[in-house]
Amino acid sequence: MAKIIVSCRFQKSAKDMADLIRYMATREGVEKLPNSKRFNITSSQQHDLILSVVKHFPQSKKFLEYDDYYAMPTKENANEFLDAVAERYADRADELKGLVSYISNRPGVEKLGSHGLFTQFDMPIDLDTVAERVANHDGVIWTEVVSLRREDAERLHFNNAEAWKNLVRRNMNEIAKAHRIKVEDLEWYGAFHNTTHHPHIHLVILSKGQEGFLSEKGIKELRCAFGQDIFRDEQYKLATIETGYRNELKDNLADLLQQIQMRQSLPNADYYLFLLRKIKDEIQQQKGKKLYGYLPRKSKKLVDFALHEFAKDSDLAEIYSKWNEVNREKLSLYYDTKDKPDVPIEKNPELRSLKNLLIRTALSMNFNAPVAVNTARIGFLFSMLAKQIVNSARKRLDELNKMMPLTESKEREKIREKKLAHGQKEGADGYGTDDEIYDSQAAEGILTMLDYLISLGNQESEPDNEPDNEVDTLPEESYDFDNAYAEYLDDEDDGYEDDLDDEDEEYFGLSM
Repeated sequence: MAKIIVSCRFQKSAKDMADLIRYMATREGVEKLPNSKRFNITSSQQHDLILSVVKHFPQSKKFLEYDDYYAMPTKENANEFLDAVAERYADRADELKGLVSYISNRPGVEKLGSHGLFTQFDMPIDLDTVAERVANHDGVIWTEVVSLRREDAERLHFNNAEAWKNLVRRNMNEIAKAHRIKVEDLEWYGAFHNTTHHPHIHLVILSKGQEGFLSEKGIKELRCAFGQDIFRDEQYKLATIETGYRNELKDNLADLLQQIQMRQSLPNADYYLFLLRKIKDEIQQQKGKKLYGYLPRKSKKLVDFALHEFAKDSDLAEIYSKWNEVNREKLSLYYDTKDKPDVPIEKNPELRSLKNLLIRTALSMNFNAPVAVNTARIGFLFSMLAKQIVNSARKRLDELNKMMPLTESKEREKIREKKLAHGQKEGADGYGTDDEIYDSQAAEGILTMLDYLISLGNQESEPDNEPDNEVDTLPEESYDFDNAYAEYLDDEDDGYEDDLDDEDEEYFGLSM
């Protein structure tokens, strides 16, 4: 569950708003349940009332208080949930008769003078004047609640009205933008309610000028703005770690591409070369800038697929998994990320630079260039092979010497001197025992590598009778590219890259 909850509703009829304003500002304390009873199981009356509430106000299931009640249905948690519903639907309490008594018996509000109402400026607020002003407003009025868990409120010092008042004032521009209201037309009033489990503020928002509107995107913007402000230290730390993983991803992909350009022996190297060749052939046909953002949709899909395939590399996959873990924790500050899958790397807007890296590399490559043979490598392998042969011969000679009868001490001494003259070590029995052991598997591997390198040299020396534009790393049918690409496109969400205009959004005033 998210650590911050933003609940938003709107009113087109303001007849009950005066009562809501007064309620927000002046609700008095009520005696709490004794500690001995706070953990008792909820009563049947509370249980029935909660069933009616969630049926009548289904959005209330998203309240933090409902999560607490659902996890542990005690009397205290039931009271907390019903309190929250009564607060957030105070203007509609008459729709559910059982809530009326809760509205008249509420936990205390922290008062700033004679009441707890605050706004943008520190000036005396006449409660009746504000209530009348809001009640007579000819336009949409939004009633919103921003709530935290008690442990977070205490740890981050959001357990008093002053902190919440300053929070709203710092985010005036974000609030106006989310409601599509000019900041100079924004009018708002708030009150802090320091309840037991979930301290929160009530906000009433309206426009003094042109009418605004609040979309689902706007509510997300509000939640993000408040969440980033309240949890800014934690956000900064997580963002720093996330940036580190993003840079590591870019560096590792750059290293992989460099190895591919140098035609080093890598798993799937030929397939990667084929994908890069596809990208180059596709993008060279396009006019304009050769950057991902300027490409037509068809070309973008090909680059997406290529990044999707490159990301299967074990090192890249591991780093991206770590990036997702940190990103999920960062988003959990104000979103519920439980049971939601990770975003595929090619659909992640924060990693678009990886796509441009693929494009730049593909365009810079000469796919018709012959594969260079490393002569130094061949020489090294020949020396290794010669060493294996010498060790084998020496081992065989020692075995034959052991079979020879050595009756004369003088003859034995001469053999020992010869062995020492040739640099052989003397063992307990006068023969070398510490020489390298001949490894038939090592020799076989060396011969295989030599055969491969020599074959590359032969390919380089052969005349190329093919036209330059017909040279491919491997034939296309070797990869089953068409089927893999078609399957990828079928699994995609075709609209993820398209930016939706505000006019296409669904506007509403109910809670998320």
